[in-house]
Amino acid sequence: MKVPDSEILRAIWRAQVKRTAKGVIVNYVGGSKGLTGERDLDRHFAQYLSMIGRGALGISLSNGQLARRIKSLIGQAGLQWNGRPGNAYEFQTQAATEAFHFARNWWAERGVPTGFDHENQRMRSIKLSDYESLVAQLENELLDQFGERKVTP
Repeated sequence: MKVPDSEILRAIWRAQVKRTAKGVIVNYVGGSKGLTGERDLDRHFAQYLSMIGRGALGISLSNGQLARRIKSLIGQAGLQWNGRPGNAYEFQTQAATEAFHFARNWWAERGVPTGFDHENQRMRSIKLSDYESLVAQLENELLDQFGERKVTP
């Protein structure tokens, strides 16, 4: 069965959107959480997908065939290598940036701090007892708002 490029691109986009829910959170020793920064590099670390994890995309192709197909799609619809080619890829689009900022703002509205606390000489952070349920809630909101964006060339 032939898997169209559009299906692979949609699966990559949805995986990137879902990764953003946890990707904007920094985990600190002791289980506390803080928000990542707002730079483009922070967005990359919050959203990139690795070739090693391509099997989790849910595409019915072998890992080798899927790797070849992903490599052939790089450069289409905003899908780019980030870092060393062959390792990490992501959509570098306005929609990806919007999803990143939406997730950061969502966590900030729930009290997750960001930045360095100069008085206490440490990063600002809090403990979240219901972290996994909050992640699931944000994933659903991100998918509702951004999951069906057009990403095909």
